[in-house]
Amino acid sequence: MTKGDWLDLTVLERKKYNFLSETLDLSQQMGEAMDRNDQVSLRMLVAMRQDPILGLEEVKRAIDMKLVSLLPEERERVSALGGGTGEPREEEERGYFNQAGSARRLLERVVELDRRLNRRMAGDGSFYAKEE
Repeated sequence: MTKGDWLDLTVLERKKYNFLSETLDLSQQMGEAMDRNDQVSLRMLVAMRQDPILGLEEVKRAIDMKLVSLLPEERERVSALGGGTGEPREEEERGYFNQAGSARRLLERVVELDRRLNRRMAGDGSFYAKEE
């Protein structure tokens, strides 16, 4: 892979991180609105959270398109580094590894908060209740 490929993937991971940060912030505000029983704010925040989620979908499509253009062994390398199982060998890989790791950890926080909010809002009808 070229330095440019690693840079492109790192930039996409940074965009993912930014959208996840916005999603986390809005989700936290949703929890606060629920605590206040403020249904108007809650509905507004749910609608606002749609924008960063759509942005995440766009970034995922861009990453997928980038991965399709790579050789299979390059895709495996990106997957290992992005999943935190590979060890970076070059500076470009380290930048991607660090950024992908930050995005992955933030995603875990967003999912956990979303799980709690969804259970509070939907109870037994929660999307997450079906997993358990």
